[in-house]
Amino acid sequence: MKKKLSFPVFFVWFFLMTAIHAFPQTAINNDGSLPDPSAGLDMKFSTKGFLPPRMTYAQVIAITNPVSGLYLFCTDCGPTSTGSLVMFMNGAWYMLNSDCLTTPSAPVAGNSVPSLTQITWNWNTVYGAIGYKWNTVNNFATAIEMGSATTKMETGLTCGTPYIRYVWAYNSCGNSQPVVLSHSTLTCVTCLPITDPRDGKNYNTVLIGTQCWMAQNLNVGTRINGSVNQTNNGTVEKHCYSDNEANCTIYGGLYQWNEMMNYTTSSNSNPSGRQGICPAGWHVPSDAEWCQMEIFLDPTVICTNSGNLGTNIGGMLKETGTTHWSSPNTGATNSSGFMALPGGYRSGGFSYLTTGADFWTTTEYTTSNGYDYFLGYGSSQITKSIDPKTDSYSCRCVKD
Repeated sequence: MKKKLSFPVFFVWFFLMTAIHAFPQTAINNDGSLPDPSAGLDMKFSTKGFLPPRMTYAQVIAITNPVSGLYLFCTDCGPTSTGSLVMFMNGAWYMLNSDCLTTPSAPVAGNSVPSLTQITWNWNTVYGAIGYKWNTVNNFATAIEMGSATTKMETGLTCGTPYIRYVWAYNSCGNSQPVVLSHSTLTCVTCLPITDPRDGKNYNTVLIGTQCWMAQNLNVGTRINGSVNQTNNGTVEKHCYSDNEANCTIYGGLYQWNEMMNYTTSSNSNPSGRQGICPAGWHVPSDAEWCQMEIFLDPTVICTNSGNLGTNIGGMLKETGTTHWSSPNTGATNSSGFMALPGGYRSGGFSYLTTGADFWTTTEYTTSNGYDYFLGYGSSQITKSIDPKTDSYSCRCVKD
């Protein structure tokens, strides 16, 4: 809060001096006396006063670039809106002997951000306000003090539900009328096991934040030998580790980038808009969608073009134990329910079964390389990599 100011009436003279140019000193009086040596303008009247310019509050704050010392009478300022002498000083307007002009205007609603179970409410700053209060009901007396903050995250809400909230601006003159904020949480997401109608295979799913992910590696298509590249021939083709179909049954198929994309173009949109080889109603996730999932698991994550994201996200994603992962399977908790399995990869030959998992994204780095995410048996981290599109990696699908 700004320090209260007290201004004696003689400050009026400073305002009038800017209009006086004819003489070094000027006297306006009814007794013929000379101006006081200390005054540029000296007024002496025993039956009359000085009347400064009069403006409404709206006119006062509409003055462009007011100079410090600008002085006038605001006709509707003050705690009772009946008027007050005001001066512009230190970058703000002040009433004499007060620190506000009038009660502030109601805030203007900002862009609130919903999720399934929370809404981040936003509103804009208000001129002359020293703070804001927020409430779930239209009652200023019970409202929550927000200080100077113009955002409020409300959690524990129900998905697919409309909510109304109230925000007031206030200063020492009083409080504004409330702005009514209204928004709905995101539509409830159903995330149930699915059956791929193309081959009858069943997949478990998991809800991570607002995204419904397959909780198993995709295994669709006709197996071809690892010595042969997958081609755009109208048939989904897959590589199975060591050319063994049983490995596809456990760890899912391995796909080259173009095959996984079903020969469509790169995307980093969220959602990606690329069905690729996923079942109808599902799509291959972009790099941006992987980032969204990681931020949900670890809000401290900063998505970058390379490097490790999050300190234990890999552990949150990996299946626990050493049935499929080699020991020590560091940090594995599967707390996300993602159930990452180490299907290895094919790059000329096959490598890393039980020790590593690579997952393609729909986002390319160059025409020859794409972004993927790697999990290793000896680390709890997840690593974003850039690798040749000709490599064959695992694929997960996300519900549209």
